[in-house]
Amino acid sequence: MFIKLFILFFAITFPCFFLHGQAYIAMHSDQIVMDVVKKGYENVRVNQRNDTLFIGLENRVWRWESRAVAEILKVVMPGADSNVVISITLLNSGIPVSTIIVARKQYDNLLADRVPADLFADSITARLSDREYRSSLGHLHGANSSFFKFDIIVSPQLKAQFGNFVHPLEIQFNVVPALQVAFTRGMSLTAQVILPVFNNLIGDAEANTIRPGLVVLNQSFRLPYQIFTSVSAGYFSRNRYGLSGEARKFWFNGKLGVGATLGYTGQMQLLEGLFTYTPVDVFSWFCDASWRFAAYDLTIHAGYGGFIGRDQGWRADVVRQFGEVSIGFFAMQTDGVMNGGFNFIIPLPPRKYGTKNRIRVRPASYVPWEYRAKGLPSYGRTFNTGYGTEEWMFNLNPDDIRKQLGKQLLIN
Repeated sequence: MFIKLFILFFAITFPCFFLHGQAYIAMHSDQIVMDVVKKGYENVRVNQRNDTLFIGLENRVWRWESRAVAEILKVVMPGADSNVVISITLLNSGIPVSTIIVARKQYDNLLADRVPADLFADSITARLSDREYRSSLGHLHGANSSFFKFDIIVSPQLKAQFGNFVHPLEIQFNVVPALQVAFTRGMSLTAQVILPVFNNLIGDAEANTIRPGLVVLNQSFRLPYQIFTSVSAGYFSRNRYGLSGEARKFWFNGKLGVGATLGYTGQMQLLEGLFTYTPVDVFSWFCDASWRFAAYDLTIHAGYGGFIGRDQGWRADVVRQFGEVSIGFFAMQTDGVMNGGFNFIIPLPPRKYGTKNRIRVRPASYVPWEYRAKGLPSYGRTFNTGYGTEEWMFNLNPDDIRKQLGKQLLIN
């Protein structure tokens, strides 16, 4: 009789304990979603399996992804058990890109000064992977969608070249407001207007004209085996219009990248209030490979291709990244003409943006600029769509996030 009563009691109470456990996990996950959304993050998904808390999100709050991950850990870690592991997958236009995995014990050791920031970085797992996202978060609905939210991004634009004795330095400075909106996963639109401010650059017929900048509709995909593809249509830089596509494959956690960029374009300009254009008849292409020396934040690029001036040749770049600043040098040869120069990327303040409104105005996060030793003739010219892989990989590189995360966690 006692055995029968025990079996009956166990049969009734065990489902209650099981359901209570599941409800606790669900409530805990829901509370984390609410806390993360309150911080302004978008496309937020949270799931807990065993001792791992999986989080997927898109950052449009912080200029730097390393800081975004640090702020998420500051929100989630205080309420986590000592044996919990946090897996954060960062999205770009709804596409999962990089995953950062941090254990609660490692986090506590850093904040308690038991380990320095560089040793903390060695304990972090960071990879160019969407495996955790697909297996644990892909079936969930994202909270606080980033789609159909409008950013008006204002950026400076500078052109400069050495001139003659009368004008030893010729400069063109413009302000470029841009409307950016994402429609669905991987699909977004950028529309710019170039507003001239100052110009003494000789030979540029449209320099003093208000004119369109990039007007581009893009669709990007992440394919298996760390392959990223992108297709763009519209009006690009260097007065090119038409179609452009890119495919890039990564190995060794993003250290090795091999890709190809294709373009089929014509030329279009706004002159004296009228658009003049040529047929779409120029096929441009460029195949390249890159290797990142993660220990030194140094990347080497080399490639060969055909450019928009119908010339062909090679280009090699060496780029060093210092936190959010990037400085590079390049050399190239096309149709027997050598050229070279330098380029850089610098951040613009502020480091944090507001996300409360569906329409917001903010400055550009970064400003790129390139100087060529020889401005003429126009060999080795390419156009920019605004959606190249390097545009987002600069900020979402897993090795860079891993190395910078400890330093960002120690900042109040």
